[in-house]
Amino acid sequence: MTTFGVGLGNFFGGPPIKLAGADVPSIALSTTSGLFRTTLPFADSLGDFGAMFLSFGFLAYVAIAIALVSSHVLTTRTRVGLQLRAVGEDPATADAAGIDITRYKFIATCLGCMIAGLGGLYYVMDYANGVWSNDAFGDCGWLAIALVIFTIWRPNVSILASILFGGLYILYLFIPTGTDLAVKELYKMLPYVVTIVVLVFTSMRNKRENQPPESLGLPYFREDR
Repeated sequence: MTTFGVGLGNFFGGPPIKLAGADVPSIALSTTSGLFRTTLPFADSLGDFGAMFLSFGFLAYVAIAIALVSSHVLTTRTRVGLQLRAVGEDPATADAAGIDITRYKFIATCLGCMIAGLGGLYYVMDYANGVWSNDAFGDCGWLAIALVIFTIWRPNVSILASILFGGLYILYLFIPTGTDLAVKELYKMLPYVVTIVVLVFTSMRNKRENQPPESLGLPYFREDR
């Protein structure tokens, strides 16, 4: 899906860049970006609190809402959440219980890709001020995967963890390193280093609730049951 998504984005993003005749391989969608970056009208009147929590575009709050809804579905014993978790843990047992494995996997994959797409939309329209260029996301997509691992597959924890990761991701901007680009690149590794440390401690504790779904990423065939 990653390869397909990158290729699809470049396929549809390349022609507008050529039509715009830009000097660099990018195109700026300033007007559209302004709509995505519109802040709440009363944010400025709330001082530091408004600047810190209410001065973002609407997609930032959509992300928080998605995390809370996902956490509610997956962790509060809703029927859909329990069946989806059963499919992730042991699809053979779930299949024997009458759960439609193919439907759950297909819908979960589509929803996950849609959420990832919203992340890309935020990156272009809000974070990058509407500037699109092919292969411009860099390592941000992989950083999101690292965040999922860091939060031990808990969507509600990801809200606070994303703030931590965001701080670590831009920490190099606030640490005086002069012109030494190598040191800056080392600071950019901090989110990944933190994730590795968490994975090491998680594996050492060996608690079942801290482990990924047992059948994560594995195909299921009823004939192999």
